Amino acid sequence: MAWFGSVGNQDLERYYPVSPTDAFAALVEVVGERFNLKESDDFAMTVHFSKGASAFTWGENFTAQVVPAEAGVNVKVAGVGKVGGQIQQAARIRKLVDQMFVELTARLRQRHSGKA
Repeated sequence: MAWFGSVGNQDLERYYPVSPTDAFAALVEVVGERFNLKESDDFAMTVHFSKGASAFTWGENFTAQVVPAEAGVNVKVAGVGKVGGQIQQAARIRKLVDQMFVELTARLRQRHSGKA
């Protein structure tokens, strides 16, 4: 274990009770608004994106995938720093992904609030 917490790759995921198509569309929208969208693949339901440098890091690269699950989907996100070994990297990755999940949850909740 590193002295200042994990500085390597971080994998995070959330479950949503929506269809894969709905989740992927919302994911692409949220990523496009908050990050630099590099590539999206609607067949594999994956998105590659990045975030620029901050005061303490040189930026991050992310991959997200919508994976069908029982009665919904799991959205899995892996993030890694563009330059390894930075002390604040793990905290920044976690913060960025958590913010993305908050916005994705709000967007999906808004779209499905009137559906029964």
